[in-house]
Amino acid sequence: MTREARSIVCVMYLLIAFGIVMIYSASAVYADQVFHSPTYFLRRQVFYVIIGSFLFLITSSLDPEFLRRHARLLMLVAIILLALVFLPFVGHSAGGARRWIQLPLFTFQPAEFVKLALCLYLSDYLARKMKPMLEGSPLVFLSPLFLLLVVFVLIMAQPDLGSCMFLALLVGILFFLSGIRPRYILLAGVATAVVLTLLVLAEPYRLRRITAYIDPWKDPRGSGFQIIQSFLAFGLGGLTGVGLGESTQKLFYLPQSYTDFIFSIIGEETGLAGALVVITCYAVFLLMGGRLSERLRDPFSRLLSYSLVMLVTLQALINLLVAVGLIPTKGLPLPFISYGGTSLIFNMVSVGILVAIDKASIRYSRR
Repeated sequence: MTREARSIVCVMYLLIAFGIVMIYSASAVYADQVFHSPTYFLRRQVFYVIIGSFLFLITSSLDPEFLRRHARLLMLVAIILLALVFLPFVGHSAGGARRWIQLPLFTFQPAEFVKLALCLYLSDYLARKMKPMLEGSPLVFLSPLFLLLVVFVLIMAQPDLGSCMFLALLVGILFFLSGIRPRYILLAGVATAVVLTLLVLAEPYRLRRITAYIDPWKDPRGSGFQIIQSFLAFGLGGLTGVGLGESTQKLFYLPQSYTDFIFSIIGEETGLAGALVVITCYAVFLLMGGRLSERLRDPFSRLLSYSLVMLVTLQALINLLVAVGLIPTKGLPLPFISYGGTSLIFNMVSVGILVAIDKASIRYSRR
């Protein structure tokens, strides 16, 4: 592996190790009360890390050409899995959403697999259609746009607007990196903004998220409660934090303290210093991933590498911005740190594919 790939793997496991510590700290009291075991979430997260590490080793040894040949098949499987969540006795509901498939040992969230499959599919498609796309032919966009429409409809039916918005942003970046003409990006951006506005206005709870983002203190016990508690966590943490395990916001004040808002607990227990360490890790991941992608010559490998780096770092950026109140709540986990099996496993698989691309580029350069 190159220095860039080694750095990415080191950052990944550093964040995972820190995440295990913080998950235990943030969830122990809740787990003890609900499941009568303070290590309930800790044990499950370690189990997910073991599965993720196994899949990381497998994917890191694959040939990128193998992934390219099966990109369309994986996208089809992802769409089928999205549809399966609506079947009785297969799909699992929680919190008014139907986003999971019930497996014997854990629940599986197909939307996380879709993110990876979409990166593979679009990287392959755009690499094959590079010439007509650069010539400005609008017909080249019909096939991927139809597929994206199917994916978005299935995800919105769950419902999961946050994942749809994230995928739209990821797809836009991929098209931009492939050399699409700016006017098409502008047109797609305007259309997406109009659709998202209509979707927000269609559901009162989505509109409440927007109003809570603008002024959380207008409804401090309702829609603004979560973000206010997040602010309090950062305020209590100060520069150096209150100490590991000493958070008070995790004591049933801050909802989802070990999942979507775990960064707030990090800020409270380790302070600004600990928060900056986490941000620096993601910055290193982005920098090393960008360097790795930049030196690739094969269009498919280059696009796939960039998309996988953005898949991780965009989720991290959105989660961090939500935690500090700079954007409305999206419901995206903090990669490698938040509790959650599907997200952790597929993020580790994404890094495995990055390593596989890196290894393949070394082999080809020696020929």
